Amino acid sequence: MIESQAVMDLPAALDRLDGDQELFLTLAELFVERSGQALDAIQTAFSAQDLPVLVKEAHKLKGSAMEFCARPAVAAAAHLEESARKAAVQDLPAAAEQARTEVQRLTAALREIMEKGFPS
Repeated sequence: MIESQAVMDLPAALDRLDGDQELFLTLAELFVERSGQALDAIQTAFSAQDLPVLVKEAHKLKGSAMEFCARPAVAAAAHLEESARKAAVQDLPAAAEQARTEVQRLTAALREIMEKGFPS
């Protein structure tokens, strides 16, 4: 199950940024600020059964989560994107909920780093 995985691979995420903790914190702040809007856009598209918008929003969310090597959030967003692309309407409720859960887990982890600093 996805939830048993670490929210993100922090060393790998920092390595992607050449160890630049300031850049990481800037990206984290942007993700935290925008993730609520992204989830709202996904919910709106889901409610309207607007599959092209759902594909686009899930894809953007997947890309944002990749910056943090957040495999569970990336996997959940990818599953939502693929379900919408295939018009697998029966899979959409669970896929949307899993994406929301994983983005919330990632946001909480990023907030913790922003507030308390990087773990030693």
